[in-house]
Amino acid sequence: MLAALGFASAASADRLHLVDGESIVGTFISAEKGRVQWSSPMLGELEIDQSHVKYVESGEHFDVKTTGGELNNCWMYVQARRQHLHCEQGVQSLKSWKLIVAAGEPVISGPPTLAQNGTVRVAMEDSSGNNDLTKYNVEARNTLRYVESRHTLALLYQEESVQAQTTLNRWRGGYEYDQFLSEQWFATGNAYYDKDEFKDIEQRASVGLGMGYQFLETSFFDLSAKATVNYVDEQLTTGEDRKTPAVLWNLDFAWRLSDKGTQLFHRHLILQATNDREDFELDSVTGFRYPINGHFSSTIQLEYDYDRLPAESEVEKVDRKWSIGLNYDW
Repeated sequence: MLAALGFASAASADRLHLVDGESIVGTFISAEKGRVQWSSPMLGELEIDQSHVKYVESGEHFDVKTTGGELNNCWMYVQARRQHLHCEQGVQSLKSWKLIVAAGEPVISGPPTLAQNGTVRVAMEDSSGNNDLTKYNVEARNTLRYVESRHTLALLYQEESVQAQTTLNRWRGGYEYDQFLSEQWFATGNAYYDKDEFKDIEQRASVGLGMGYQFLETSFFDLSAKATVNYVDEQLTTGEDRKTPAVLWNLDFAWRLSDKGTQLFHRHLILQATNDREDFELDSVTGFRYPINGHFSSTIQLEYDYDRLPAESEVEKVDRKWSIGLNYDW
């Protein structure tokens, strides 16, 4: 709520919160040598000792020097009664304004109320001769991040055929919503739908609610984990309908090795049925992404899936696949 109010005020003016509970609307100018320079339409130019400053809400972007180092392109907001700086290095939580050594000179104007990143990956293989083989693998993932909320959309389509006979046909769609309650804790919900006829899954739907924790969120690292209680409804090609309560564990890790787009990443989902210890599934993808030119990059990745209790005993428990694909990133 405080962050939402901060956005509303930043649209028209900055707001300075004092330790005595008062606040002043105006414009943040700079901070240096223990003093905050502030411009108020009612009170004029002010110089306030940093010991009297509790929070600052400002949509302008500044370079900030703290006792812990320098931060670039920062804007300031309040969340869960704590001062936060949203900078190029990531979101920083500030315990006290006394820790700021200097800040000033807006870098750019206009607060980025929305951060978005996404990628579409395409991998194909087509061969003929002794073996007629065709493979398609299309993945899309898009993340929208507001200050206190995050939306993630993911799509997957896979098809393979050998000697003109289809051997794999699978598609999956998913949506995840995260609502941050503090700097790192967030409530989370998810919904998934997939089909995989060669695993005898006519269709499977799942929804869940739970909690998550953001361990890292910087310009170099992202690491988050979620645990949710899900309801899974499976309709098999055999006509059987299985409804199962389950616990879903989700981990998402990215290590950006350079600002050019080189990245190591790993994601996995673990689904454990609560009414059957043997009913267990793992879906994971681990890979390396490297830039080509502009928005284009390439990825080499390993997909590893394990189903402890497949729909039919003839279906393999393990699926493992290496692939190289072309990405378009935004």
